[in-house]
Amino acid sequence: MRVLLLALALVLAGCLPVAVLRTPEPVSGRSLAFGLSAVGVEGGVGFLPYAAYAQGDGQTEYNFSVQMGFRAGIKQALAPGFSLDMGLTLPPLLGGGGVPLALDAGLLVGLGDVYLSPRVHWIGFQSQNTSVSGLLYQATLGYAGEGFLGEGSILFSGQGGGLILVVSAAARF
Repeated sequence: MRVLLLALALVLAGCLPVAVLRTPEPVSGRSLAFGLSAVGVEGGVGFLPYAAYAQGDGQTEYNFSVQMGFRAGIKQALAPGFSLDMGLTLPPLLGGGGVPLALDAGLLVGLGDVYLSPRVHWIGFQSQNTSVSGLLYQATLGYAGEGFLGEGSILFSGQGGGLILVVSAAARF
């Protein structure tokens, strides 16, 4: 049963970005990050590599990340230390009768070197025979140091599903 739950968590992580690893302030110029996430459910742990590129002018940032799935996003500064971040994630392998999509939207709130990110994910899949969609919620607490990002996240559904715990870290250049 643990192996099945871990496999389900990794497949789910492939459909949505489990690591935020973005600071509340949009980048000014370019940024590159490489890291790793540990995804755990009920005693099992799996590891997912992470890579991200961001470019911006300090007010608006366009970012691209890979963590099994491919995410393209935009981050807009709303006030100093406070941004809105949104993205679309496609799975790593396209094909078959339908393509699962994941949309995410969240706030990034900075408190010095610490940041909070409440986030909601919509996951949808439609093929000729079936249509599935749902919401997942994520709460992230992170630390942004000089050239380093580290965070812990909890993902959960509003329908009494299990928790997915994620610990992520990345070096930022």
